[in-house]
This record gives sequence, C-alpha cells and structure tokens, in this order.
Amino acid sequence: MRIIDNDILYTRNARLGFYANVLGTVLVVAAAYILFAQTTPSFGIYFGLLLGGIIFLQVGLYFGRWSRRPDHALNHALKGLDYSYSIYHHRAGVSHLLVGPSGVWILIPKYTPGEISYEKEKQTWRAGGGNLFSRFYRWLTRERVGRPHIEAMYEAADLDRFLQKKWQNQQSLHVQAAIVFLDEDAQLNTGDSPVPATTLKNLKKTILSGEEKAALSKERLDQLREALE
Repeated sequence: MRIIDNDILYTRNARLGFYANVLGTVLVVAAAYILFAQTTPSFGIYFGLLLGGIIFLQVGLYFGRWSRRPDHALNHALKGLDYSYSIYHHRAGVSHLLVGPSGVWILIPKYTPGEISYEKEKQTWRAGGGNLFSRFYRWLTRERVGRPHIEAMYEAADLDRFLQKKWQNQQSLHVQAAIVFLDEDAQLNTGDSPVPATTLKNLKKTILSGEEKAALSKERLDQLREALE
C-alpha cells in the first residue's frame, strides 16, 4: 500500500497544542497565585488570567489530539494491502482517504472506548460501559463519539469540491465511508448505522468487502490518483 502522509501538518499542530497547554497552565497558576498569595488580590487580573488559561487549555486539548497520530494506526491496520491501494492523510480536503480497486473510502477514526451503539430513531451515537477508568477517561478527554456519519457526509462534500477542480470524470464516482474505532476496548453495536462502523482489527475486511458498484478499474484508478496527487 502506498502511503501519502502529511507529517508537517501533524508536527505543527501537535506543537501548537503543546505550547497552548503550557501557556494555559502558566496562566492558571498565575491566577491562583494572585488569588491566594496576595493579601489584596486584584480580581480583574485574576479573572483575566483564569479565562485566558481556560481558553489556551481548550486550544491545547484540541490541537493536542494531533500528537496521537491516527494515521499510524490506520496504516498499520491496512498493512498487507497491495500497491494498488493508496491512503492519503490530510490531502485533497479529506482527513483520511483510501483509494484502491474496492473503491474510494473516507475513513473517520474515533478513539472512543467502551460499548458503542447507534440509535436509528434518534440518529445518535452513544458510548457506555467499560470500567471506571474508561468512563473517567471519556469524561476527562471529551472523547465522545459525536455524529461521525455526519462528519463522513461533510468530508464527502469536501472531496467532491476538490475533484471538481482536478478531475473531469468524477460524476460516476461512488464514495464509501467507514467509521473506525481505534481503541482496543471498543465494542460495537452499530448495525443500524447509515455508515459502516468497524474496529481496527476488522478494517481491512470491511475495505475488501466494499460495494460492487464502487469498484474502480485500473484506468479510473490511475486517473483518480493523478488528480489526487
């Protein structure tokens, strides 16, 4: 499998997350010092530092996720696919895109642990179960499921806009998507999901059993690669 990564983007955003966390921590500590160490604390400065610290810590939490490198996990799970497959990380307007004979796949990675279920009537995802540490981890990191099937729709639209500029033969392209749960403790009960959900262990099987109408001939595959690269 060919891997087209974007290490520069990952490194830059992970560094931003680190610096934001450091600055946020410094501001919160400074706010605590003003409140408890000074005999007549200035509440204006205290609240300003505290608010700034919270904002930078939230920014650090967001960008800090880039240091987790879901691309590495996906690459490892798909190891063994032949050279006719190519995976693009943060290219073509899509976070993770796999292209090969079985079609075009948008991969939506999720770190959420526990028992993952999808409620068809409400079109919502839920994560529950797991031990006390897993539940505390979800609460601490805000690693919730969200609405990954909606994320897949947005990414498909982004890919379509990109290809409209680069490729004139995209009209009949059938794009598939898969939600990939990276945590080893994830247990899936998502049979009613509008988008297939799978674990890393079963990702390759999901890819190889794609819809027949999404399959790509060698000629179309080469054209698509040229447009993407």
